[in-house]
Amino acid sequence: MKAQKALRKGFTTGTCAAAGAKAAAHALFGSTLGKRAKAARSVFVSLPRGGELKVPINRVLVEEGSARASVIKDAGDDPDVTNKAEFITEVRITGSAGRIVIKGGEGVGTVTKPGLKIRAGRPAINPVPLKMIRRAVKEEMERVGVSPSVRVTVTVPKGSRLAEKTMNPRLGIVGGISILGTTGIVEPMSLAAFTHSIYCGVDVAVAGGLKEVVFSTGRSSEKAAEKLLKLPEVSYILTGDHMGSALCYASGKKGIEKVVVAGQFGKFTKLSAGNFETHCSDSSVDFGFLSKVARRNGAGEDIIKKILKANTAREVYFILREEGLDRVIKEVVRLVKENSAGFFKGRTTVRAMLAGYDNAIFSSGIDG
Repeated sequence: MKAQKALRKGFTTGTCAAAGAKAAAHALFGSTLGKRAKAARSVFVSLPRGGELKVPINRVLVEEGSARASVIKDAGDDPDVTNKAEFITEVRITGSAGRIVIKGGEGVGTVTKPGLKIRAGRPAINPVPLKMIRRAVKEEMERVGVSPSVRVTVTVPKGSRLAEKTMNPRLGIVGGISILGTTGIVEPMSLAAFTHSIYCGVDVAVAGGLKEVVFSTGRSSEKAAEKLLKLPEVSYILTGDHMGSALCYASGKKGIEKVVVAGQFGKFTKLSAGNFETHCSDSSVDFGFLSKVARRNGAGEDIIKKILKANTAREVYFILREEGLDRVIKEVVRLVKENSAGFFKGRTTVRAMLAGYDNAIFSSGIDG
């Protein structure tokens, strides 16, 4: 068997901003001392958990009293919407008191709702990237032996457009993307970015005083839930394959009184079997389990054989619908509700809603 090629790591948006800050500071402080610094082609960024990362610099421009450096985001083999985006960090001298002020420019979002790590009205630059940027500038100050006050401004030219592909609009982050990262490194196919958006969604809902949240495994089930439940937009949180992470996080939050778990049959078959990380690499559809559920609910041996020979959960769904075995589907929904409720130990009302591929809705406790 051919060995699987290792996935390539990348660096975060926070690392992009910090690298740009370091390259700009390097050029600026050199020029203020009358030593025209050669534009750095790469810099070493100090990582939050120790060590350094070498980051390529796209270009550097020095002007009177300021410098700008551009970094092209490299997400490695992670499917990141910001991959290959340009990040520009400007360092401008504003005085002589040694103060570092960090701002968000064009393409960096602004927080407008409570519940996030950043207060409303501030640029969406998370605490760890702020520390990385500040440290990068300080390192250059110490290297050269200067301590001016500076204003650091991070811009992302295509940030506003990229933000439309993220959860930022729903989280109340307007005008651009967030500058994120807790380690400085992007782990390929990691949960970090997705679970971060889930946790932020929960925090925003709680901070807004909402008592009910809806966790959806995909856009189709989310739209079906929106149509049925008529809740505020921030109540709906997309979990993808990480329903378990969402439920676990919500279980530790005060104020959430009701949770609706929404999904389609493929994901629900996994959740009903107790598998809450539903990516195909973590769990697969258990046709044996489905056949047992079907047998318990009156399916004959001919139907059981069809289920065991099925290629997908979707195929099983339509077999059950065609055979008038909706009670099997309802049992799957009931099991999803029961398994999800286990995260809350009776403290929260949990409901389950299945959005069928044929526009049918199967629910467990939606109306009561």
